[in-house]
Amino acid sequence: MDKMNEESKTIRSVRPWGIVQMLVRNQCCSVDLTTVKPAQRASLHSHQVRSELFHFLDDNCYIEVNEKIHHPHTDDQILIRPGVKHRFWTEQKPGRILVISIGEWKAEDQVRHEDDYGRKDQPLKLE
Repeated sequence: MDKMNEESKTIRSVRPWGIVQMLVRNQCCSVDLTTVKPAQRASLHSHQVRSELFHFLDDNCYIEVNEKIHHPHTDDQILIRPGVKHRFWTEQKPGRILVISIGEWKAEDQVRHEDDYGRKDQPLKLE
């Protein structure tokens, strides 16, 4: 398999709060289809290098950005710059978010500040 195909292969990463499908890596951007389980939330985290554009595919998602809570609607977008603390969650139904990362995507770029699953300060693991 050539390098282009290896880098563009979809990777599935199962997390306690849901599933991330990594669709594109290290081209002009990286793209994830993130599905959040009902009543679950991601870590409060930030990135040192990359920015993330969150494109909400469902109305039932919430996102905290620098301690402010937003309830975006379908097709709303929020841009998260490097260093900005953020996390997302749902309440009663699953929710989907298309996450477009701008800048090189590396697992070690993510810093967890709080985590409901005991992973604070632990590195991101891809499964």
